[in-house]
Amino acid sequence: MKKFLTSLIAIHNVNGQLGKWPGPVIEAESFEEAQTWCIKNTQYLFVEQEIISVDTNDANSSLN
Repeated sequence: MKKFLTSLIAIHNVNGQLGKWPGPVIEAESFEEAQTWCIKNTQYLFVEQEIISVDTNDANSSLN
């Protein structure tokens, strides 16, 4: 299952400025499914992007 980074836009409680804040990482089969989940369950969240992990400890890596 893919992982997606979510965000929300809110007003900072100290300085009163509008800002974008990170939300939870959610799992879904596609970007569209993740966005649908956000709309149905937490209407203030939106999907930013899919999280792609890279294994930097791979012994066979050619990047030195």
